[in-house]
Amino acid sequence: MKQNVLLVIIAVFVVSLIITLNLFLQQNYLSQMAEQFNKQQLLLANTTSQNIGGCFGRLTDELTFLAGILGRKNLSGPGLDNTIKTSFNRMYRETQVDLVVYGRGILDGSRGKRLIWSSLPRPAVTPVDLELARRTMALDGKGPKTIYNDDNILKRGIIKLYMPVVSRGRAIGAIGLDISLDSINKKFLAPIHSGKKGYAWMMSDDGTLLYHPSQPGMIGRNLYRANKSCFACHKSFNTERWILRGGRTGASSYVAPFGEDKLIAFSKLSMFGRKWIVCCTIPYSEVTRSLRESLKLHSILILTMFGATFMGATMLIVMNMKRIKAEEKAKHEEELERYAALLEKTVGERTKELFAEKEKLNSIVNAVGGGLALVGLDDRIIWANKQFAEMAGVEPEGRPCHSFTPECPPISSQISDGIETNFYEGLFGRKGRYFQVTSAPVRSGEGIIGFIRLVQDITEMKKMEEQMLHSEKLSSVGRLTAGIAHEIGNPLTAVFSFLQILRDMEKEDFKKDSLETVLFHINRIAEIVRQLSSLSKVAPPELKKVNVNRILGQALDLMKYDKRAQQISFRDEFEETAEVVTDENQISQVFINLILNAVDAMPEGGTLTVRSKALVGRVAVEIEDTGIGISKEDMPRIFDPFFTTKEKGTGLGLSVSYGIMRSLGGELQVDSKPGGGSKFTVIIPAGRNLTDANKDTDSR
Repeated sequence: MKQNVLLVIIAVFVVSLIITLNLFLQQNYLSQMAEQFNKQQLLLANTTSQNIGGCFGRLTDELTFLAGILGRKNLSGPGLDNTIKTSFNRMYRETQVDLVVYGRGILDGSRGKRLIWSSLPRPAVTPVDLELARRTMALDGKGPKTIYNDDNILKRGIIKLYMPVVSRGRAIGAIGLDISLDSINKKFLAPIHSGKKGYAWMMSDDGTLLYHPSQPGMIGRNLYRANKSCFACHKSFNTERWILRGGRTGASSYVAPFGEDKLIAFSKLSMFGRKWIVCCTIPYSEVTRSLRESLKLHSILILTMFGATFMGATMLIVMNMKRIKAEEKAKHEEELERYAALLEKTVGERTKELFAEKEKLNSIVNAVGGGLALVGLDDRIIWANKQFAEMAGVEPEGRPCHSFTPECPPISSQISDGIETNFYEGLFGRKGRYFQVTSAPVRSGEGIIGFIRLVQDITEMKKMEEQMLHSEKLSSVGRLTAGIAHEIGNPLTAVFSFLQILRDMEKEDFKKDSLETVLFHINRIAEIVRQLSSLSKVAPPELKKVNVNRILGQALDLMKYDKRAQQISFRDEFEETAEVVTDENQISQVFINLILNAVDAMPEGGTLTVRSKALVGRVAVEIEDTGIGISKEDMPRIFDPFFTTKEKGTGLGLSVSYGIMRSLGGELQVDSKPGGGSKFTVIIPAGRNLTDANKDTDSR
């Protein structure tokens, strides 16, 4: 019996060895065929990239030649139009590339940058053309200049090629040529087909897809800014990243998103300081299809032999195993029962211990007071607590950490003892919120295996710090300006009095008018001194119940007659609000200051919208304009004393308004962006008892 089993084992080994060798040889043949085919694809990619480069080289040479002719003719003279048309027609015949999608033209830089010739029926000089012409002329004939950006290449599909026109060593104009990217693709890439499924595609060196025959909707997308729609046909962009990091040429294989092996070859083409990458790809199965069909019959025969041998060997082994099992069954049953009882007892004990540890860990994690996540070395979240999921708004496990911080670089960072702390604004897409992220490495015997990250919302703490800093600023400036205002006020009063006496005594019109001008500016100085005094000591508020909508209406009626507001459209959107306990004069001053600032922000006219809203325990007033907005650099300083962007402003209006709202227990908020207008929001506490409000004021 033992000899039969040994013979069966030997037979199975021999057949298995034959099958293994057969499979190895088949794979070797298939790999060699794929390698040879990929070399042909690499040659095709090289040739295509060279053809595209040659096309642009010919266009550049022709444009250089034409610029030389125009320079010698000084952009004037008989036959100029015919010379230009002949040159452009020759370019089209030699390259067969569409040159007239958006037009081509010649700009005269010596006469106010006017367009003196264009292929369009109604030529127009765009800001892009003017800027490119200016930069081109600054080269003084040292070379061509191209524009290569998202606006032209991706949105409009146009490559702009410009050349300076030089006469007597000085650039007098610029000649421009618009080249259609679509015509480049149709001429050089679209005709490429390998078999039934092979094709060519192209991307730029920053990862932007420039052409793809089967995915035209993805053209213009960037693999570094891929969104959910990009992964409908891609599981990852590792192959594309490998191509971007590679040398000038390369060839390899990869697994397509739907599990199909593919061959790919690429060649990089330098284009005016940038690179285009031409790629040729084909399914591995299509390349090896003919060889696989020829080897199919051979494989069937081998498998048949293996099956027969395996069935015979299986029958002998089964018969022998039945006998052995019958002998050992009784012996093992007793041992299994004993081990089962012991294992059940041990599992019960360990389960209780694990449950207790889990409850303890959950209590600790939930008491942290912030989001907690365990992150792997691949930047993907392995585990996260409930607070982290609530902050993210989605199930975080399995997601990469950087997906929660799109275009959100840290405001500041610090590292201490291996623990890194970063501060973010707008994390998880929450604009206006500030977060602190603390990251500590998780180590094992093999080194760092991941990171534990604690995310805390510190928005309220940040606001308190900013308010304290601004209050300290106002206090310091107030103490300084109090002394200045006192010292200036006394002599200013004497000067003002004598000037009034001189004006009343003067009979000559010119001198009297001059004294009136001086008195006007003395009044302006007195007003500035008065505002300086208000910084150092805000008058105690006279609290009473007032209607916010009535005060807003009075402020708007007053401003509508100001000559600066003649071209401005006023809109009021008042809700029914409860009466608030506040100082009517001071809150009216805040409204007028904000409305005046809004009017000044719209020198060419616009729309000023004033809204009142009833909130829980508060009344909100929004003053929104369609003016020039506030730059990101100026935003942190707008409430600082003496900071202003106006030519005649004092920089005290917003500072005084901010101080008034603080003294009244309210808030003053701002939301603005350059060119998009500004919106100031005044938050007034409502529903307070008049006696309690006066007590709060006295304590302050």
